[in-house]
Amino acid sequence: MDLSGQVIDGKYELVSIAGEGGMATVYKARVRGAAGFQRAVAVKHIRPEYRALKNYIDMFIEEARVGSELAHPNIVQVHDFVSETGSYYLVMEWVEGIDVGAFIKAYRDAHHDVPWTLAVLIGIGTLQGLGAAHERIGPDGTPSPVIHRDVSPHNILLGVNGVVKLSDFGLARARDRAGSLTAPGTVKGKLSYLAPEVTFGKPNTVQSDLFGVGSVIWEMLTGDRLFDGRTDIEIFKKIRACQIPPIGQRRPDVPPALASVLEKSLAADPGSRFATAEEFGQELSQILKRAVDTTTASTLAAAVVAARKGLTPDDKQPDDRSSGESQADAKPSVERPSSINTDNMPTTQHAVLGESIEITLESSSQLQMTVPGIKRPEPDKPDEPDDPDSPDKPDEPKP
Repeated sequence: MDLSGQVIDGKYELVSIAGEGGMATVYKARVRGAAGFQRAVAVKHIRPEYRALKNYIDMFIEEARVGSELAHPNIVQVHDFVSETGSYYLVMEWVEGIDVGAFIKAYRDAHHDVPWTLAVLIGIGTLQGLGAAHERIGPDGTPSPVIHRDVSPHNILLGVNGVVKLSDFGLARARDRAGSLTAPGTVKGKLSYLAPEVTFGKPNTVQSDLFGVGSVIWEMLTGDRLFDGRTDIEIFKKIRACQIPPIGQRRPDVPPALASVLEKSLAADPGSRFATAEEFGQELSQILKRAVDTTTASTLAAAVVAARKGLTPDDKQPDDRSSGESQADAKPSVERPSSINTDNMPTTQHAVLGESIEITLESSSQLQMTVPGIKRPEPDKPDEPDDPDSPDKPDEPKP
């Protein structure tokens, strides 16, 4: 249902739909004030069919709570949270630009590589925002870090002014929350961007967020996802194996120092990764300083404007189950759940939570993909079951 034209809370006029996800619709809106004042904002509205589901409402409220306490230039700011006629509306900063997913697509469609200096600059901005979340201080003055849990290309927005903004804290876990919104044995996030330890049921940490940043940088440099496949099972296995192709094979122009930083950020063992977002960002900053070409926010701004010109309106929508604050994935249709069998794999139940995947780890040998009311592509059936004695079976990384 399109709410364009409606005024929320007496001051937020919904102008047009910016994107629709499985769980929410994002509108471009404007807020009006005295003496002709007006400003563009983004308004995220939870879809009517989810308003009666407490877990979804709780996540939406938590996104508002966490976002309101994260004031940083590299984080999309939350301005207001409104409840009206039984609906919730999250009012956020409007970012005029595109997300990193669309940025990558523009270069890929033009058969060009994203300059490594731009990929590094975007990585630095993302890490600055992420670091602010990790180093958050609670109202009582004690450290209360926020783990994003969903760092991916479509949650990183690039403004036409060259600013980098980390968005969508809908799955974030704040340490100062009394209870968890995630059931035991469940992990949340986009499947292709999960850190290996998370697929083994380990909790998300600072290091799992940093793995996501490394994965996004790798994707910007290559134009391909680090972990991809025809089915969720195939992707799941690749994540667990965590075999990272050397970036130099795909991008010979990448300096060895950057290749080493990427290798460290994408280590299978969380203890071998960077300790903090600040440490990771400082390493990238040093590499950028040594670059021959000067790359600044103005350079990125020009690249974003050029990328937007090369995209169609449909191209500006994310191409996976995700959304930034100003874009969201296509509205799904209804289909019954589907399932396939595979030997020696734990069961994972996938439920699209608007912009992400929820995975429940169990002890069965069946992978059951269950998506209530949401269409899923029919998976390719494997030719034959995996061999339990196969040497290719990945081992769990050592803690």
